[in-house]
Formats: sequence, structure tokens, C-alpha cells
Amino acid sequence: MGAHEALEHAEHAGHAHGSKQMGVTMAVLAVLIAFCAAMVGSQRQELMTTLLDQSWAHSSWVAASVRSSMIASDLQKLHGQPGAATNPTVPQLLRLDSDYTTEAKLAKEWDDACDPLVDAHYDAAEGYEHAQLIAEVALIIASIGILLNNRMAWLLSLAVGAISVVFIGYTFISARSAVAEDHHKVEHAEKAYEEHTENDLDSKGRDQLLNDLDPGGKIRATFATETKHAEAPAKEKHEESKPQEKEEE
Repeated sequence: MGAHEALEHAEHAGHAHGSKQMGVTMAVLAVLIAFCAAMVGSQRQELMTTLLDQSWAHSSWVAASVRSSMIASDLQKLHGQPGAATNPTVPQLLRLDSDYTTEAKLAKEWDDACDPLVDAHYDAAEGYEHAQLIAEVALIIASIGILLNNRMAWLLSLAVGAISVVFIGYTFISARSAVAEDHHKVEHAEKAYEEHTENDLDSKGRDQLLNDLDPGGKIRATFATETKHAEAPAKEKHEESKPQEKEEE
């Protein structure tokens, strides 16, 4: 074998070795992309679950606030009557008022505790999505390197891939600590609310007392009507904003 043939053989071997390295790089980048896609889906699923929990917490807070307003209205009516201090229903109303006030406070704390957890899941999903995008760019560069047999393109894909790995690591560490801490706070607030609702007056006792104080439900019907009237302008404003949003799109 002549010197020229030996040099040509070595060059082909080097090209084959380089192509193998680029192929391995592309495989690793594909794994990173798949991992990021899975983590984005997982965080978004957790985000939806947290939003549903927060919706339930908000509904519980609104319901407790409405009941507390009803009791306050009953107390206000009794206050204007003679001998209100000796009325036997006053202690029961005061107990209900205290119960509903505490229930509304615990539900509001539960609702507020969900906000940081929602933000944590959203930020985590965004972080993994950015890392996925960077890994996809690195994969494209590596593909160009293989097509052109260009070592510089391969080295550039390695550098961009390393940036993606840094994003993944940072997102994983920050999201893990934030989600764990905020999730614990939500669980604690939800448990406190559930323990209170289990130990308060049973629903039958509440209904009986409210029916005694509000025969026929006239007061409660008034509250319901006022709530609907208060929500109507906000709903109309929301409906009017929809066509404008579509026109802007």
C-alpha cells in the first residue's frame, strides 16, 4: 500500500468515526427532546389539576361568604327588635356566624395557597419547553453537520445541546423545591378547611335553623337575586370583550 493510499484510507476512517460521533450526538439530543416533552406534559397536567383544586377552594370560599352574609342580615334584623338580647335564637345565630366566618377564612387561605403552586407548575412547564426548543435547534445543527460532514457544525451542536442540559437541570432543581414547598402549603390549608367543616354544625341543623329564621326562604331568595344582578354586568362585559379579541386575532 502506497503512502497516498494509506493517507486516503486514514481519511475515510476519520470521516466514518466523525459520522459515528455525530450520530451518537443526534441520538442523545433526541432523548433530551423526548424528556423535555414528557416533563412539559407532566407539568401542564399538574397545572390543570391545581387549577381545578383552586376552583373548588374558591367556590367553597364564595359559598361560606354568602352564608355568613345571610346570618349577618338575620342578626341585623334581630338587632332592631325589642328584647333582641334575650332572644333564644341569638346564641345560635352567633354560633353560625362564627362558624361561617371561620369557614370563609380557611377557604380563602386554601384558595390563596394555590396561587404559588399554579405559578410553580407554569414556570416549570415553560422552562422545559425552552430547553426542548434549544435541544431541537442543536439537533438541526447536528443534522447539517452530518449532511456536510462538517466538524464545526458538530461542535456547535454539542455547545447548544449543553445549554439545553443546563436549562433542564436548572428547571428540574428549582421546580422540584418550589412545587414541593407550595404543594405542602396547599395540602395544609385544604386539611385545615376540611377538619373545620367536619367538626362544625351539620347541614341538617343549619337548614333547620335557617328555615326557622327565614320561613319560605324569602331572605335567601333576595340574596340570590342580588348576587345574579351583581354578576350580570361582569358577564356582559366579558361577552362584549370576546368579539373584540377575535377581531384583533
